[in-house]
Order: sequence, then C-alpha cells, then structure tokens
Amino acid sequence: MRENFHELKKFSLIAIISLAITMFLGYHVANILFGDNSLEVYNSLKNKKSYLKSEIKRLQQENAHLQKEYFELKNLEPEQ
Repeated sequence: MRENFHELKKFSLIAIISLAITMFLGYHVANILFGDNSLEVYNSLKNKKSYLKSEIKRLQQENAHLQKEYFELKNLEPEQ
C-alpha cells in the first residue's frame, strides 16, 4: 500500500514538472512566432523597408522634375 502511494507521488511530481516545462516552452515558442520580435514582425518590417526605399526613389525623381520645371519657369520671368 505504502509502495503504491510513493509511486503515485513520484508519478504526480514528474507529471507536474513535465507540465510546467511544456507550458514554459510553449510560451516561448508562441512568443517567437507572434511576439514583438517575431518572424511576422520581421517580415512586415522588411516589406516596409522595401516600400520606403521605392517611395524615396519616386520622390527624388519627382523632386528633380519639379526643380527642372521651377528653373525653366524662373528663366522665363523678366529680370527686375
């Protein structure tokens, strides 16, 4: 009888420790997948960086065009 009680106690202790380890590891895996430093956030930032680089290039081209137009109009004005 006493032997069964010790085996049950040992089994319960192992089960509780296993459950705690599983919960700990599960939390960290979920944090890696969905947390602040997750792969999803990394990919989102990578896409945003690509978009911003192309937007910078577009705005630089637009700026060059507008500067050219400005100087062309400035040359048409009579000097005072």
